[in-house]
Amino acid sequence: MNKQQFGVLYRQFLFRMVDLEVLSSHAQGDANKLLGRFAALLVFFSVWLALAALLFGGSRLTPIAAFAAILVTEHFLIATTMLVVGLFAVLSWDATFPNRRDVMVLAPLPVRPQTMFLAKVAAVGTALALTVLLLHGAMGLIWPGAFARQAEPVTVPALTFDPTPTPVPAGNLKTVLDGDLREILTHGALAPGTGAGLAVGVFKHGEARVFSYGAAKPDALFEIGSITKTFTALMLAQMVVQRQVALEEPIRLLLPPDIIVQPKSVEITLADLATQHAELPSTVAGEWREYLARRGVGRMAHTRFLYSNFGFGLLGELLAEHAGIPYAELLKQQITDPLGLNDTMVSLSPEQHSRVMQGYDGAQHPVPEDAVGLAGSGAIRSTAGDMLKYLEANLHPEKLGGTLPQALALAHRPRVEGPPGTAIALAWWYTPSKKTWGHGGAMRGFTSNAYFHPEGDDAAVVLFNHGPEVTGLADTLIEHIRQRLAGEPAISLNAVDVPAASGIRGVLRWYGAYWFTMLAASGFMYCCILGVQGLAAQLPRQLFLKVSGVLQMAAFCLVVCGYFLQPGFGGLDDLSGPQIWRLMRWLPSYWFLGLFHELNGSTYPALAPLAQRAWAGLAIAVGGTGLAYTLSYIRTLRKIVEEPDIMPGSRSFGWLPPFGNRVQTAIGQFAVRTLVRSRQHRLITAFYLGVGLALTIFLNKAQEVTPQVADALAGKPWREANTPVLGASIVMLIFGVIGTRVVFAMPLDLRANWVFRITGVRPVLTLDAVRRALLLLSAAPVLLVSGVLCLWLWPWWQAAGHLVALGFLGTILASICLRGFRKIPFTCSYLPGKSHVHMVFLGAIGVMWFVILGVKYEREVLQEPGSILTMLLVLGLLAAAARWSTAPARSPEEDLRFEELQTPAIQQLGLQRDGVMPISLPREHPPIS
Repeated sequence: MNKQQFGVLYRQFLFRMVDLEVLSSHAQGDANKLLGRFAALLVFFSVWLALAALLFGGSRLTPIAAFAAILVTEHFLIATTMLVVGLFAVLSWDATFPNRRDVMVLAPLPVRPQTMFLAKVAAVGTALALTVLLLHGAMGLIWPGAFARQAEPVTVPALTFDPTPTPVPAGNLKTVLDGDLREILTHGALAPGTGAGLAVGVFKHGEARVFSYGAAKPDALFEIGSITKTFTALMLAQMVVQRQVALEEPIRLLLPPDIIVQPKSVEITLADLATQHAELPSTVAGEWREYLARRGVGRMAHTRFLYSNFGFGLLGELLAEHAGIPYAELLKQQITDPLGLNDTMVSLSPEQHSRVMQGYDGAQHPVPEDAVGLAGSGAIRSTAGDMLKYLEANLHPEKLGGTLPQALALAHRPRVEGPPGTAIALAWWYTPSKKTWGHGGAMRGFTSNAYFHPEGDDAAVVLFNHGPEVTGLADTLIEHIRQRLAGEPAISLNAVDVPAASGIRGVLRWYGAYWFTMLAASGFMYCCILGVQGLAAQLPRQLFLKVSGVLQMAAFCLVVCGYFLQPGFGGLDDLSGPQIWRLMRWLPSYWFLGLFHELNGSTYPALAPLAQRAWAGLAIAVGGTGLAYTLSYIRTLRKIVEEPDIMPGSRSFGWLPPFGNRVQTAIGQFAVRTLVRSRQHRLITAFYLGVGLALTIFLNKAQEVTPQVADALAGKPWREANTPVLGASIVMLIFGVIGTRVVFAMPLDLRANWVFRITGVRPVLTLDAVRRALLLLSAAPVLLVSGVLCLWLWPWWQAAGHLVALGFLGTILASICLRGFRKIPFTCSYLPGKSHVHMVFLGAIGVMWFVILGVKYEREVLQEPGSILTMLLVLGLLAAAARWSTAPARSPEEDLRFEELQTPAIQQLGLQRDGVMPISLPREHPPIS
C-alpha cells in the first residue's frame, strides 16, 4: 500500500462531509465552519453535563441513594452516547462505502482498491472517535471522578424474581414470606439487635391475616405517614356527600373573610388540594394562616402535579374549621368510629403509647417523637389490623352504612394525571397497568405502604419502623405481596452486597471503565448500522440504491424513537417490575450499563447477565461489520462499474396537482419530485421531523402538558380535544415546515436554475409556487394524519376547528420561512456555513415553550364553539398579514438569485472630478427575471 496515496485519500474521505460541487465559489471555508458548528454543539452539551457532574460529586447522599443515582446517570450517559453516534452513522450513510464517483475518479489512477477501502475505514473510524471525544471531552474528565467520590460499598435489593406458580391465598402468605424474608431476618434490616419491626396485613377473598416480624407485635402502633392523606381525603368526600362542602368550592370560602382577598386569577379549590394540583410547596415556614395571607389563594389556569404535604395539611385544617371541631375529633366522627378503627387516631391513650414502635433513622439511631405539623398530612398512627379494616372498607364499600359507600366511590374516582403511569383520585394514586389504588408514607423513623385491588379482591399494608433512607423495604415488600397474591413472578426480597473500588487505583478503574464503555457502546451502535448497510450492498446495484434509502430512514427513526421511548428509571424502585427487566434484556443501552459495572469493580448481580449480552453484542456487531466490508471489497467495486445506477422508467400517471399557471406548476412539481427522489434531501427532512418526534414524545411525557381528565376515568381522555394529539400535530407541523424550507435551499441540480431563468420567471410567481409546494410537502401530510385521527376521536366541531387552525398556522409558518427566499428550490448554490445547524437544538427549546402555551390555550378554546370562531378569525388575519408582508417588491433587487454572494468589501462611491464624468465600470447584473 502506498502511504502517500493512503494519506491523501484518508484526508479527502475524512473532510468530505459536504459535496464540494454544490458549494458557491464564494463559500470559502464554510464547509469547515459547518463541521465546526457540529463540533461546538457536542462540546456545548459536554460542558453542561460536566457542570452537572460537579454538583453531583459535591452532594451528600446516603450510600443507597448514591448507588441509585449512579445507575440512573450512567444509563443516561450511555444512551445519549448511543443516540449521538447513531445519528452520526445515519448522517454519514453515503460516506462509509465507495460510491460511483469514488470509483470513476480513482479507477484511472494507480490506486489499489484495498488502499481506497482502508482509507475509508480509517476515515470512518477517525470521525467516530472524534465524535465520542467531543461529546465526552468534558464529561469524561469529571463524571468518573464524581462516581468514584460517591461510590461506597452498599447493600441493596437483589432485584431478581422468584416464580409464583399459583396465586397465594392470604392464609398461606405468612409461610411464603417466612422463606422470602429469611435473609433479611438473619443478616439484613430485620436482624436481631437492630430494633427493627415489621407488621403486615393482607386480605384476599374475604380472608384477612395480620402478622409481624422482628421487634414488632401484631398490635404494634406505627406512624403511617402520608397514608394519613387518604383519611383526610375521605373526610372531604364524606362532607361533600353530606352537602357540607363542594369539591370545586374555593378554599377562600372556608376561611374568615378578613384573612384572604378574592384573587383575580383562578382560585385554589378543595379538589386541587386533594389531588395535589394546587401547586403549593411541600412545607412552609410559620403559621398557615399567615402564609396564605401573604401568598393568596390564586393559581394558574392549568396546574401541574406537585406533591405537597402542606396542601393536605391545609385541607385537614380547613375541613376541621368548617366543622367547628379539631381534626382529631373530625377524623373520629367521620371515619374511625363508623369503621370501628379503635387504634387509628392522632392523640393516643397511655395504653396505646405503650404499643407505639420506636422509630430509627438510616444510621439505626432512635428518632425522637416529633410534632408532625398540620395533622391532615401525616399525623395518624395505626396498627396493621386497623389498616386492614380500612382497606377492606375501600374494597367493599357496599357493606357499609350511612354515607360512607357514596363517599368512598367519590374518593376512588381518578381525576387528574399524576406522575408517569398514574392518575390521582382524592389522595389515592391509581395505577392503570396494575388496576390498583395505593399510597405510601415516609416519616422520620417510619415507612409504610398500602394498596387495594378491587378486581382481584385483595389488599395489603406494610408498616416498618425505619426511615425511607434505609432500604426501601416497605415499598419492595408491598409489591412483592401484590405479586404473590396475583400469581406473578415476585421480586426477590433478598439483598446483595455491591462492592466499590476505592483509592487511587479505584479512581483510575472508574475512568478506564467509563471510557471503554462509551467507546464500546459507540462502536456497537455504529457497527450495527454499518453492518446492515454493508449486507444490503450485496443486493443488485439498482435494488440496493432503492433499499438503501429506506434502510437509512428506518435506522434514523429507530435510533430516535429507541432513545425516547425506551423505559427509563429514576431509582431502584422503578426496577421492581418483571416487565422492565424483560425489556432491559433487549435494550443495548442497559447491556452496556451492566458492562460498566463489571469493569469498574462494582458488579451488581442483577446486571451481570446484561454485561454478558454487551460482550456478545459487541463481538457480533464488529464481526458482522468486518464481514460486510470484506464482501463490499470483493463485490461492490465491480457492481458500481458494471451496473448503472439509473434505469429508464415507465410512464406513470400524473399524481401532482397544478400549482397555478404553467411556469408555477413546473416550479412546484419540480420541487416536489426532487424531494421525493433525492435520498439526501429526504434524510435532512427526516432529521427535522425526528427532532419534532423527539420533542413530541418529551412533551407528552412531561407533567406540564399531561391531559387534565376532570371527572373522568384516567386513560379515557381521547374522546375530546386532548394534549397528546394537539401537541403532536403542532410540533410536527412546525418542524415539517422548517425542515422542508431548509432542504429547499440545498442544491441538487444546478442546471435547472438556468432552465427556469430563461423562461423569464417573475419573483411573485416563483414565491407563490414555492409556498404551495412547501405547504403540500410539509403541512398537508400533518393535516391529513391529524384529520383522520381527530375526526375519528373527537366531536366533529372540535376536530374541524383544530384542523382549520393547523392550516392557518401552516400558512403563517410558510410565509415567515420564505421571507427573503428569492430562489428556485434545489437549484441554487449553497453556503453551508449559513445553515446554523447548531441552532436547531437550541431553537427546539423555544419551540417547546411555544407549544406548551399554545396547547394549553387551544385546549381551552376548543371547549366552546364561540371561542373557536374567535381563534380562527385571529389566525386567519395573522395568516393574511404574514403572506402580505412576505410578498416580493417589484424592484430589480428582488430578482431571482443563483448564488449566495457575500457583501463586497469595496464599493464604488461614484464621485467625480470637476467637469469629468467617471468611467462606468461594468457591474454584474442580477439574474434575468
